[in-house]
Amino acid sequence: MIFEIGATILGLIQGLLVMLNKRSNWIFYILQMLFLIVFSAMNHLYGDIANNSIYLVMGVIGFILWNKSKDSSKITKASIKEKIVYVSIIAVGTIIMSCVLKNTDDPLPILDSFTTISSLIATYYMMKKKLDTWVIWFINDIFYAIEYFILPDQALYLFALNIVWTFMAVGSYINWNKIMKGQK
Repeated sequence: MIFEIGATILGLIQGLLVMLNKRSNWIFYILQMLFLIVFSAMNHLYGDIANNSIYLVMGVIGFILWNKSKDSSKITKASIKEKIVYVSIIAVGTIIMSCVLKNTDDPLPILDSFTTISSLIATYYMMKKKLDTWVIWFINDIFYAIEYFILPDQALYLFALNIVWTFMAVGSYINWNKIMKGQK
């Protein structure tokens, strides 16, 4: 339970900092991923273990990319082509990964696959400061909340965290959109 609670606290701090467009969010992000890797291993969520391990690397890259230079701090929208690509990657990646996870003791292979693939895409777009990240995170957080609620050993702290993050995704979208409009 300590890893679930620790990940929840670190996630709340990170969520607030990223909503405010603060670079320090990546420090809490990396720490949260360490806690989530252990939690996921304890619950046989293999997609989440892989996902959170990749997030460790992405967290370091995000911290580097979010430096103080003007180009790295600009928020932009994804093009139509980018949107088609990320929706396709999420759909195909979910199908492929769920086929693999169905052969394990993963209790929720389809849901685990969807949340894994969509959160990787959302993190990539968060690193690139694309406004679209918050639409993806909004959908992802709803499905993560469902996943943590229906786990055989419910993860109620992470369930609650993802409910909060769902609302924070809306706040982040609004704040980043405001920042983006002010950049022009």
